[in-house]
Amino acid sequence: MKLKATMAAAMILSAMAFSTTASADTFTLGRTILLEAKNNHAKIPVPLCRNAKSIQIKAERDVFLSKVIFKFQNGSSRVFQFQRKLDKNERTDWRRFSYERCVTDIQVHGRAEDGSAGIRVYGRR
Repeated sequence: MKLKATMAAAMILSAMAFSTTASADTFTLGRTILLEAKNNHAKIPVPLCRNAKSIQIKAERDVFLSKVIFKFQNGSSRVFQFQRKLDKNERTDWRRFSYERCVTDIQVHGRAEDGSAGIRVYGRR
């Protein structure tokens, strides 16, 4: 009995040691649709200032993502270059701001492979 309790505790502790960031820390900053047209960028207005320390992009359909521009409450901006194709439901790696920033506007630059592509931008504190 004591051995089973010790084994269960060891398994729980090892699972906690290798777990990633809790999903409660991850939130959706915004989403948009890129169209296959000459205008290859889409703007995501963030109605409220959302604090984020890092971001991740998810493609809901096949898309070529070139860059994403984030504007902050203090007027500054940050550009993340991607220059890569994302397949359906593929995510980028987490990209960090230098510190927690208040995001007010997002511009996604890229082109849709099959006519239109949904893009979802996640933030993490």
